[in-house]
Amino acid sequence: MFLLSYHLDATHLVVELGEVVDLDNEAAIEREIVRLLPCCGTRAIIVDIGTPLLTPRALGLLLRVRGQAEERGISMAVVAGHDKAREILSAAGLHRVLRVAATLPGAELRSRGCRPEPEASRNARPGGRRSVPSAAGDSPRPRGPYADTSRPRIPRKH
Repeated sequence: MFLLSYHLDATHLVVELGEVVDLDNEAAIEREIVRLLPCCGTRAIIVDIGTPLLTPRALGLLLRVRGQAEERGISMAVVAGHDKAREILSAAGLHRVLRVAATLPGAELRSRGCRPEPEASRNARPGGRRSVPSAAGDSPRPRGPYADTSRPRIPRKH
């Protein structure tokens, strides 16, 4: 098994996963990625998924690799360039756990712990700022118990 890998910079190793993970190649892919983990002072690994099809075996593989990377003090992010792959990761509840991004620069930021940039919306202004909520009840931030779980919850005084 041969996976294409390269250094993005001194601390980021990118591993391209261009084939569907199945029973026949799962163990070999995992061994290859884990073999690359302790290499060359890498502090972050980015797995670049080049296929829109993510099988349950691929999801398990990504979680196991993430666990082994964390044991070595290496952070991990995933590039899912295909909409279908991002939908699968999101539906499985792994979007935040695996630090999924649509692009390589986005994954680099996610591997450092940065939050993803908000997508352009109807009420966005140039410069990425949102407009003031209207009287119709538009909210500049998502609402609900799971809307933004990466932010700490601080009780407010009423």
